[in-house]
Amino acid sequence: MIPVAAPPPAPYLLERAAPPPPSGADPLRAAQPFLPQINWTPPPRDGPRPLVAVLDTGVDARAPDLAGSVVPGRSFVPGTPDAGRDAEGHGTHVAGIVAAASGNGVGGSGVSAARILPVVVADSEGRATTRALVQGLRYATVRGARVINISFGGRGFSRDEQAAIDAAVRAGALVVVAAGNEGGRGGPASYPGAYRQVMTVAAVGRSERPLPLSERGPQVSMAAPGEDVASVRARGRRPAGGDALVARTGTSVAAAIVSGVAARLMAQRPGVTAGQIRAVMEATARDLPPAGPDSATGAGLVDLAAALAAPTPPPEDPEPNDDTRLAAITVPLRLGRAPALATVAGRTGSWRDPRDGFRVRLRGGDVVTAHLEAARRGTLALALWRPGTPTGRRDGAFGRRWLVASSQGVPPSGTIAAIVPRSGIYTLEVRGLRGESAYPVATAYSVTIEARAYRAALAASRMVAG
Repeated sequence: MIPVAAPPPAPYLLERAAPPPPSGADPLRAAQPFLPQINWTPPPRDGPRPLVAVLDTGVDARAPDLAGSVVPGRSFVPGTPDAGRDAEGHGTHVAGIVAAASGNGVGGSGVSAARILPVVVADSEGRATTRALVQGLRYATVRGARVINISFGGRGFSRDEQAAIDAAVRAGALVVVAAGNEGGRGGPASYPGAYRQVMTVAAVGRSERPLPLSERGPQVSMAAPGEDVASVRARGRRPAGGDALVARTGTSVAAAIVSGVAARLMAQRPGVTAGQIRAVMEATARDLPPAGPDSATGAGLVDLAAALAAPTPPPEDPEPNDDTRLAAITVPLRLGRAPALATVAGRTGSWRDPRDGFRVRLRGGDVVTAHLEAARRGTLALALWRPGTPTGRRDGAFGRRWLVASSQGVPPSGTIAAIVPRSGIYTLEVRGLRGESAYPVATAYSVTIEARAYRAALAASRMVAG
């Protein structure tokens, strides 16, 4: 197997037995206070059942509360041939949160009535590999999963994992991942939580305060309950003569709750894109202190009832196109002795996916100018990146090395001008700036780009000045 960066991924959980609650239609539902915490209502008995891929330790297809909900899957872990079994129990617990049957008189309830595609990417001890995760993502994409849940992670960026996530998003999937359980340790962020295009979920307790273990950062999209979340036990891990639930704590279970909410919305609105589903959840999330989006809870606590009642937002442009390697189109800029001029148009997405990139072939020594016109002034800025700019998280050192020019300021000017340091294919990026609202109202824009020889540009500037 090909190991991921040390330490290897581990399931984000802490486990303890859940006390038996009073009986009812679902006799153990009282042991699931996370359901009222997200304003849950039972899913309809009839209607679409979106496919949710659970990339985990497997899913026990024989668990009574998952009967009829688990479709045949696949294992990418040697020695674990059957995706319908789960020696560790983590994948079954996640699947139960997403889709345990409601109103069947057995166990507790899941958030949705989705179908579960079990994809084994971790062994019985909870250890995963980059290779297994990439293969699992590709398999879930090919199988047409509308939601892909990943409740594992580790340190270290992988281009292959990012590429597999990008492919899943392009195919129309919503990739929901756990933020990580090392919130108090500092250091680099956990992956896949820090990848582009994923919906990264943090965890809050019953008091709705962020759990200390939950990782913080700009990658956090939203939060969900993560304290003592009770769900289905895997076969062999259940006590004899009973189907008692098991409670686990961490961002792992929080991600599963958000996957279930996404599946409910997709069942309600079959023709809506994954990007629109994400937008609804972020826009209707219940804001938690401090006011506004923050690094601990993102847009806030997921609210199922509010999301189900909310209008569908306008569609965004096809994604992903927000990376220097995945720039949307090449600007048809013809370089010659005369000034080269071109105009491109587009729309930005939400504040969680705010960048559109365009490839521009430029000649070393020329002067390039670009001017941005946006329908909503002050919400966008321009940036020009050097050829070969890598993917990954950007910080100050990254910008000093790769950024040629930027219009971002207070307020953003919308115009950049720079001398091209060398010939090559640059990326002109339209960057959305966070506003007062998290709602992803698409912002239309046009960018006019001009490149001319340095002496011609100098002469033109002298004429203007004179």
